[in-house]
Amino acid sequence: MSEIVRQAQVMKTVVSMLTTEFNCPVYSDEVREHFRKPCFFISGNSTMTPQTLNWVDKELRITLDYYAKDNEKNEITYMDVIDRVQSLFAVGIDAGERNLKIDEVEDDRVGEEDDVLSITLTILYKERVNKAASTAETADTVSMSINHNAGRADKETYGAVITKETI
Repeated sequence: MSEIVRQAQVMKTVVSMLTTEFNCPVYSDEVREHFRKPCFFISGNSTMTPQTLNWVDKELRITLDYYAKDNEKNEITYMDVIDRVQSLFAVGIDAGERNLKIDEVEDDRVGEEDDVLSITLTILYKERVNKAASTAETADTVSMSINHNAGRADKETYGAVITKETI
């Protein structure tokens, strides 16, 4: 069985790769005062969507905000950073025993003066749910009450066979 992906470890891997490639600080906090440029700020968010009893779909979106030196705020600098990030993450990211494919790399310019390069990495993957098998007893018959006709209550019993295929 493959190892569970730890999102914090994926973030640490991205920080390490950026630090090596760009030789600049990568901050993971939201305080954006008194920092050294050029630099990156990194943040992430995720979505988990259950698919079956044993599998979930996960999406991890990592946002990299790049702050250029004041004298390097130009299109050539931004395009160079985009090219290098795309090249850096073209193959994917190692996460323990797994390699996660980067589904999309998207860039945009943000900030009051459009002088911050914002790059979003989208990682989609499936993960097994490590949940112990249920020891609950399977229901053979389900009893239910139906209220209708101005609140008059009729009780009816319906037989239902519940199997593992219907769960």
